[in-house]
Amino acid sequence: MSGKVIAVANMKGGVGKTATVVGIAEAFAAGGKSVLVIDLDAQANASICIAGDATLSDLMRRHCTIDGFIGEFTRKGWSTSFDSFIRSDVSNVTHQDRPLKLALLASSPALRDLERDLIYTLTAKKKNLGEIVEALWDLMQEQFQLSKRGFDVIIIDCAPGISVLTEVSIRLADLVVIPTIPDFLSTFGLDAFCANMWERKLNGEKANAPRGLPYVLATRCRPINVHKATIAALRLEASASKPSFKMFKAVVPEAAAVAAALGNLDAHAQFSEKWTPRIAEVLEEIVGEIQETFNARA
Repeated sequence: MSGKVIAVANMKGGVGKTATVVGIAEAFAAGGKSVLVIDLDAQANASICIAGDATLSDLMRRHCTIDGFIGEFTRKGWSTSFDSFIRSDVSNVTHQDRPLKLALLASSPALRDLERDLIYTLTAKKKNLGEIVEALWDLMQEQFQLSKRGFDVIIIDCAPGISVLTEVSIRLADLVVIPTIPDFLSTFGLDAFCANMWERKLNGEKANAPRGLPYVLATRCRPINVHKATIAALRLEASASKPSFKMFKAVVPEAAAVAAALGNLDAHAQFSEKWTPRIAEVLEEIVGEIQETFNARA
């Protein structure tokens, strides 16, 4: 497996998306993979959890963030590259006494306004939404092709909802992971999200369609009847003859250890110590399933 792009997305917030991004990124890196996380969420939660407050503040100050890249691209055009905005070896987490090979293209709150301004600019040039997505698709595809040379795995943290950057990321990804709490409200819009993104082609172009069905990951699971029943219903739907999504076998339990791991911004720790052996084992199971998925599609 090399140069694979994973997008982590959901229309709904608060479903464990940041924990999924950070957890699987560190699990891949603990397994010896070279990993790049691209944070496309203006909340920058994944960025701060991976880099820590001091490093992220420095990256924002120097505009070495995804919005800094977009801003420079609008000024300089296609000569601009992700490379000068990527912070290498950003993690303070280790595994078997070696640092994780984890790099970050960070986000910042400025991304929200910059994305909106970019849409306004392209709209003023008489481009419709499909053409705007296509223009960004061309840009991101070229950047991903360059980045794939240096990383085994690229993980994109998408903003909640369906922004233009989220749509582009989903259509470029080799695999889309949808973290979902197994309850009524969290799964309510799941079918609509899948139908919107996986059944609708971009300007009728099959080439820009997502590359495979998304995989739902049950997160923040508790041993209560409603969660058990919802997971069973999701698995039944995923096993249908024409499903709108597939589902991971592994589930992420709701645990204080997850919140503690995300809040461990500055202290150096071993991967299994940071997440606790129980959660680390779940993350390794998810990574194993992802690798099996890629092998099956090869």
